[in-house]
Amino acid sequence: MPRRVASPTPSENEVDIAGALFNDDSDFEDNSSKHHTKKGAVTNSGLDLDFNDLLGNGDDGLPSFNGEGDDDEAFIASLTRSSQRKSSNIQGKSVKKGGGFQAMGLNAHLLRAITRKGFSVPTPIQRKAIPLILERKDVVGMARTGSGKTAAFVIPMIERLKGHSPRVGSRALIMSPSRELALQTLKVVKELGRGTDLKTVLLVGGDSLEEQFGMMASNPDIIIATPGRFLHLKVEMNLSLASIKYVVFDEADRLFEMGFATELTEILHALPPSRQTLLFSATLPSSLVEFARAGLQEPSLVRLDAETKVSPDLESAFFAVKGGEKEGALLHLLHDVIKVPLGPPEGTKEESEELQARKRKREYRPNPKEKPTEYSTIVFTATKHHVEYIANLLKLAGFAVSYVYGSLDQTARLIQVDNFRRGRTHILVVTDVAARGIDMPALANVINYDFPSQPKIFVHRVGRTARAGQRGWAYGLVRQSDVPYLLDLQLFLGRKLIIGHDQKNPSFAADVVVGTLKRDGVDVNIEWVEKALKESTDLKALKGVAAKAEKLYMKTRNSASSQSAKRAREVTQSRGWTQLHPLFGEEAAEAQAARDDLLNRINRFKPQETIFELGPKGKSSRNKAAEVVRNMRSRFKERKTTNDEDDEDVDMEDAEGKPDGGEINAFEDFEDEEEEGEAEEAEEAGAKEDPYADDSDSEMEVTVSSSMHTKKKGGPVNFQDPEIFMSYTPRTTSLAEEKAYGVHSGGYSGNSFVEAARDATMDLTNDESAKNFGLPTKSKMRWDKRHSKYVAVANDEDGSKGAKMIRGESGVKIAASFKSGRFDRWRKDNRLGKLPTIGETEKSQLIRNFGAQPGQQRYKHKMEKAPKDADKFRDDYHVRKKRVAEAKEKRIGKYKDGEGSKRELMTATDIRKARAVAEKKREKNARPAKRQKR
Repeated sequence: MPRRVASPTPSENEVDIAGALFNDDSDFEDNSSKHHTKKGAVTNSGLDLDFNDLLGNGDDGLPSFNGEGDDDEAFIASLTRSSQRKSSNIQGKSVKKGGGFQAMGLNAHLLRAITRKGFSVPTPIQRKAIPLILERKDVVGMARTGSGKTAAFVIPMIERLKGHSPRVGSRALIMSPSRELALQTLKVVKELGRGTDLKTVLLVGGDSLEEQFGMMASNPDIIIATPGRFLHLKVEMNLSLASIKYVVFDEADRLFEMGFATELTEILHALPPSRQTLLFSATLPSSLVEFARAGLQEPSLVRLDAETKVSPDLESAFFAVKGGEKEGALLHLLHDVIKVPLGPPEGTKEESEELQARKRKREYRPNPKEKPTEYSTIVFTATKHHVEYIANLLKLAGFAVSYVYGSLDQTARLIQVDNFRRGRTHILVVTDVAARGIDMPALANVINYDFPSQPKIFVHRVGRTARAGQRGWAYGLVRQSDVPYLLDLQLFLGRKLIIGHDQKNPSFAADVVVGTLKRDGVDVNIEWVEKALKESTDLKALKGVAAKAEKLYMKTRNSASSQSAKRAREVTQSRGWTQLHPLFGEEAAEAQAARDDLLNRINRFKPQETIFELGPKGKSSRNKAAEVVRNMRSRFKERKTTNDEDDEDVDMEDAEGKPDGGEINAFEDFEDEEEEGEAEEAEEAGAKEDPYADDSDSEMEVTVSSSMHTKKKGGPVNFQDPEIFMSYTPRTTSLAEEKAYGVHSGGYSGNSFVEAARDATMDLTNDESAKNFGLPTKSKMRWDKRHSKYVAVANDEDGSKGAKMIRGESGVKIAASFKSGRFDRWRKDNRLGKLPTIGETEKSQLIRNFGAQPGQQRYKHKMEKAPKDADKFRDDYHVRKKRVAEAKEKRIGKYKDGEGSKRELMTATDIRKARAVAEKKREKNARPAKRQKR
């Protein structure tokens, strides 16, 4: 019997030697190769190698020769090819068998970088997308946050580019919607590109244009940029994008709806048609009509996690709060639920001035061992004014807080995010600018202080936690005006809505669970907030600004669907809406219910006596007012009319409908009126024209109660015949999901494809001019009240609003500031001629001067010289005198020790130092001392 040697299953990161020896049938042409491939196969249980079959032995274990030279030569050739494949596999050329990264045909340097980064097995999006990208196909990929989308397009990009090209021209372009996301992408490219000589540059707003001129002049291979700054450099430097072969739109839905229409149109027009285009995001619609202008050519759609949408390791809880209690509810969450400690984290020290200066100059590299704390929490707010207000409030409460928003200085943003990432602060208060750009696997909690207006924004927010197999929590504060958006989110996620204690032991990872916070904790924190606002004038001013910003935000935020707006009133009137959240347990719920029941009874108590009858009982001549009231009660008996009975029934229903978890106090009526007003505003906002709302049978009826879809008698009859009507809306998924995934910038009734398709008509008449012949034409000018003059209406349509604009290559209007001449001045200052064009060989001197990578600043001298003394006989005497005065004030050069002279008031230490310096100079010169005269 032949001996078989079993070895353990090779790991994903090891080279598949056995597969190279046996699984490639193309190299075995003779009959003996069939035995090799048949017996020497890789199985799931292990690797069985039959050495007798490998060597061509017979049953006796000796080599079998049949006397034919051709068979012997073929056998020897097969062994030679096998050994060659073995050595080539060790060099990194793996075969396309198996399921690891090495089975994708990646080179050795890239496989080593992937292993070093900690990737052992490809994620589903990587397993599906990387082979398609390597085949040079356009790919549209969607997978939930934290699933490895960045590596899915970076790995094939590095495999395709391989190394730095001596020919001038960038070959890869990655567009990101925010600076933080661009920085995160740069980090991944640097880690996976280790071992190669690929040059990568980062072009984002807020950085020096002159430094970016130098980066682009150094002939980079990969450009990672935001659209605005990249278009600015393209127009300013007159760049050609003809060499671009690989284009990636990261978070494509955000890019195409963020207001980058002009920038993207101009950039896409300059890209070559033969490029490979990739679109990646966590929220993409199944219909690619909205991405038509991206120039996709027969794209392959890879749409994963469409059912789960969020990480299965994420647990969520939603808390019903009143409008004026959000600050107290946030503090209660941080103190009692998450239990964030006060003060800076343990083991952290105050940063030195030298470290802060290195951060500002971006010469600091953080320690990889530093990571966020176990209490790390991101708080998402609506506007930057809310960020400033909440950050100052939490700092006043004693928490270690960082904050980031869009208009913050770029250096400050880097410092704030770095402090949170390294664990120097527990809390990071941000707007949605950080919803897609912060990758922290150890992040513990996410709090939605302001509830997101779109379900996909919620997906990106909570996607900051529960990444890479870690557990995470997402908390949300929900006012009555936010209930329609909560119901939209429930429809989008396809989860069960549990209000209060409708169900025992609900699943926080699989259900949408709503309840209230503990009243004791909320009330204590509300009192503290009120006290802080009274004591701090600055905090009160910040709250006023935030309140004004919230009014504008409420006017401009996306509207909820009409179905959810109708359901919202039913949900908020249910008994469980103000019950304690199941997160706190049954004992706390029972105690809260007993407390609230007592408050409800006190609130509903109506005494039988009036205020005049208080005091002595019975008839008394001394209490005439009480006697008058008694006589009136005896003369006029109470009569209940039908309306009164109805009103009483309504009051009883309201009293019974009050949940046990809701506290009632003297101010509840006013708060109820405020909440009713918020609910009415939400219903009116949701009642706007919804292109997805249809009275006919739709898939949303599965989760929406049937009462809101019943037609009134005499209503319009639907003209669509379901047997022959062809809809232009995608029917593969629910309409609620498609609506939430849609790319739009102004809500569900914005410029979406469905609305445009519904309003589209086929006109068989002549053109507009002939059809409107004789009718008054639309005015091309309008009156601007602010500037008191007529302005062109076209400026309102293209977004210029009267600003100076120029025409780009694609014909769209772009800002005239993009062509300011700064690049020509920079080139003149650096004594550079014309830059090499696409396809020419790069100039070594230019690369040596301006080839600094991001974070590697070119050396600049720091010597500061004082100006020469002013000469009163020169014409510029006053100018030079002013410069000398400024140098004296700043203590520059020879004036560093004080006013005027070098030596004004020298201490003993200064004198000793001066003598030591003079002695060193004397020793260095080695001159003999002068002889004293006799």
